[in-house]
Amino acid sequence: MTQQSTCPRPPAEPAAAAPGAPDHVRMGVGARFTLHPAADDFIPVILGALEAARAAAPEVTVRTDDVSTLLRGSEEQIGRFLLAAVDRAAELTPSGHVVATLALSRGCPGEVGCTLPTGELAHVAPVSLAATGRRAAAHWALYPLGTEDAMGPIEQAIAAAQAAGTWSGPENFATRLDGDLGEVLSTLLDTWTVVGRSVAHVAAHATVSLGSPTATPTSGPAVTRAGEPR
Repeated sequence: MTQQSTCPRPPAEPAAAAPGAPDHVRMGVGARFTLHPAADDFIPVILGALEAARAAAPEVTVRTDDVSTLLRGSEEQIGRFLLAAVDRAAELTPSGHVVATLALSRGCPGEVGCTLPTGELAHVAPVSLAATGRRAAAHWALYPLGTEDAMGPIEQAIAAAQAAGTWSGPENFATRLDGDLGEVLSTLLDTWTVVGRSVAHVAAHATVSLGSPTATPTSGPAVTRAGEPR
């Protein structure tokens, strides 16, 4: 016997079907975001980070529950929100060590259907995020869904990360990115949106780390392994 979930369904988003809706609304663009400051008194860090992020990206709709924070807005505004939140969290954390988990989604299931033809998929301009002076590392995974050729878009995204100078090589179940926090977040957002030009539903997941005590001077884009593309 199949047991039905008792979890509440997410609220409907009728604006997605409204005539003239912005592309990010029509395409169901959003993110889930969680901060993990390495601090005993972590509540002021998280609240201060969210306050700074709201000020930096006031157009983003924010809904926080006991698990994570939901962000709804354009790709550019979501990027500004994330940059401000993680940067401020690192500033407020005495150790400087902060981890953020991030899930990005564009498309179905949700506000739009997976059967949208390629010509109806919105093209998004590259996200421009300022440098922060804070080094960040990320484990990143990209998921083009509802397509028979998943590896083609993934390889395209990896090539874009290499061109951006943030690609550091493959890891188990993920790809590593290194660079300034602004560069790493820009890579995460831009690869997600570029794949979204040809795939109706694209999800991405990343764990971003700043100030880790285990970071080494050799970590970063200059590191390559035998047999890997440079």
